[in-house]
Amino acid sequence: MFSEIRKEGESMKAFAVLMVLIAGTMWAGCGLAAQDFFRKSALDSMDLTVFRMFSAGFIMFCVCNIRGQWKPAIREMKKRPVLWLGLIFYGIVGLMLMHYTYFASIAAGNAAAATVIQYTCPAIVIIWVSLRHRRFPGKGELTAVILAIADVFLLVTGGDIHKIAVPADCVYLGLVSAFFFAVCAVYPKHLMGILDNSFILTIGMFTGAIAAWLVDPVTDFSGFFARDVLFDSIWIVVCGTVVAFTCYNAGLHYLSESQASVTATVEPAVSVIASLFLFNVRFDWLQAIGIIMVLLAIAAPGIIGKKGE
Repeated sequence: MFSEIRKEGESMKAFAVLMVLIAGTMWAGCGLAAQDFFRKSALDSMDLTVFRMFSAGFIMFCVCNIRGQWKPAIREMKKRPVLWLGLIFYGIVGLMLMHYTYFASIAAGNAAAATVIQYTCPAIVIIWVSLRHRRFPGKGELTAVILAIADVFLLVTGGDIHKIAVPADCVYLGLVSAFFFAVCAVYPKHLMGILDNSFILTIGMFTGAIAAWLVDPVTDFSGFFARDVLFDSIWIVVCGTVVAFTCYNAGLHYLSESQASVTATVEPAVSVIASLFLFNVRFDWLQAIGIIMVLLAIAAPGIIGKKGE
């Protein structure tokens, strides 16, 4: 009996890892689609944020209703009105600000650089979890934090502290995006034991979209359906938002915040490799070492953690 329970737990964890890997791959495609979108369109980062969140919110609302989860969730919200504050916080401070700063970082630089810088997020999550549980990070976690900081230094400076090899705005916005991504990686976990994932994403997307629209009241959405950016728009909304966040939150339900955020860092690897072929983005050898260090930071908690067991 216990062996069956253990096998079931292991299979659910494997499923969760798969879900997060799919999410990371979809997010990588989203960044590349956004870079192509900004090359071909006069619309800016906040415009794209408004469109992405309204469109994804509508799709998630349909999914939530089809699955029969809308009414039960609303009943639960009536019992615990304070949950609205949590969902609004997730939608604005997590989703909206993360989307906007990530798109702005891509527009200032490129998808590969923005994504690699944003993936200092797992280091932020590890530090947050350690502070919350009042414990010092493990050897693997501490190694991941050091590697994450070192990789950003190499990517940004190319090894020369007196110069910036990546546009400064790309760096600053990428780091801010990493912070808000950490909010997305950590915050919704406590809501998942109470509310359905589709409902959390519906309310989160809509509240974030409304906040973004108040900042930038987009009234003409025709630019998102122009022939040369239509594929980019569809990928960003469907694959890069609906599929990605559904898979990530499904994985987060069974993994710790640190495990989920570190596993999702398949995204920078996919983004960098795809950028080489799609946009002819090139990095010098020190920047390439920085990118490799991101991948080592991804693996460090698992590898060193297992050796220490």
